[in-house]
Amino acid sequence: MYLDSNIWLAQRFVCRKVLSNKMNDKPKLLIVADTYYPKLDGTLIFVEEFIKRTKDDFQLSQLVPDLGLHKGKNVTYLDTYKKIQLSGYPSIKFSFSNRKKIRNAVKNSDIVFVQGPGLASYWAIYYGKKYAKKTYFYLHTITWELFAKFLPPLFNKMFFNFIKNFSVKSYNRCTEVLVPYHGLKDQLTHSGVHTKISVARLGVDIDRFQPTKNKQKSKIKLGLDPNKTVIGYVGRISKEKNVQTLREAFLKLSAKENIFLLMVGDGTDEQKKKFEEITNCKITGFVRGVQGYLKAMDIFVMPSLTETTSLATLEAMASGLPVISTKVGFIKNYIVKGHNGIFFPRNSATMLSIKIEKLIHNQDMIKKLSVNARKTVAYSFSWERSINKIKRLLLND
Repeated sequence: MYLDSNIWLAQRFVCRKVLSNKMNDKPKLLIVADTYYPKLDGTLIFVEEFIKRTKDDFQLSQLVPDLGLHKGKNVTYLDTYKKIQLSGYPSIKFSFSNRKKIRNAVKNSDIVFVQGPGLASYWAIYYGKKYAKKTYFYLHTITWELFAKFLPPLFNKMFFNFIKNFSVKSYNRCTEVLVPYHGLKDQLTHSGVHTKISVARLGVDIDRFQPTKNKQKSKIKLGLDPNKTVIGYVGRISKEKNVQTLREAFLKLSAKENIFLLMVGDGTDEQKKKFEEITNCKITGFVRGVQGYLKAMDIFVMPSLTETTSLATLEAMASGLPVISTKVGFIKNYIVKGHNGIFFPRNSATMLSIKIEKLIHNQDMIKKLSVNARKTVAYSFSWERSINKIKRLLLND
């Protein structure tokens, strides 16, 4: 009996040792992002999907801003200025404490995977280069286009050039830059990025995002009038997303009493206040189950001035929604006019209102766009394919 007990203990020890060795064999991957809960945006959705699909391949840790909600394992939180915000996001403190956290996190990793485009990302790239770590930057947004929206016109050009030059120098410090579509690779190369650039598309969970079987029931579930046409938007309510054009277009619509504007997302108080003044409008703030809100929409609008892929637009298309969008980023490639979506000129609230009106009164077109939008995403965008490619790049370089 005593011998059996010793054998059992020895076997248990060996199993634990084997598991420990296997864990230690996995590379330590640090994910750096300038966003975190409760700001559930496209970048954070990507990080969630990435962690879910790579947790058995890496020893994962995260470096993120402290936005008030602590969640997950092996997460280092950076202090933020609560009163200094950019597009509704508190800024990371430029402090010795934060620099020390970033430096230590990078030193203790084998691979640094940066999501950008803020202070934590640029610091992580700097230390990645300093300590000879394999450093990868996945470009979710064009940094200089984003930040240039937040200064008066007089300073825009100077600030645009500064941020662009600074960003390009940072990208060139990386082992590799990953982009979601080929056109962006060409744009970066033309801008002076000479480090290796690889294309890895974003994806959509087409089982989670799919057309509703009962549109009226989906509206009632959210407390919306089932008899009203719901015009929807998902994303930050901010300047770079050009939501003011959507607001102006909505106010130009005739029979507004039969139309409802559903804004799924959060933003600055200044931007939100303008929408709160509209009678038939609801702002949800950041929500977890965005698919339920998409099912309640009849038409989806993406008025943004700066996008790469626009995960929100792909999710809307996967949900079988007719999309009206600006020609921006990768959107202009995967949306085919009159086939799976419609375009409108940037900043033209009048043309957007006309496009919405025409679509509301053309159910055949709505059906055509909806069916083809769903097919486009189902056939061409997959989280599994995207993240498997990124995983191979991180492991093999």
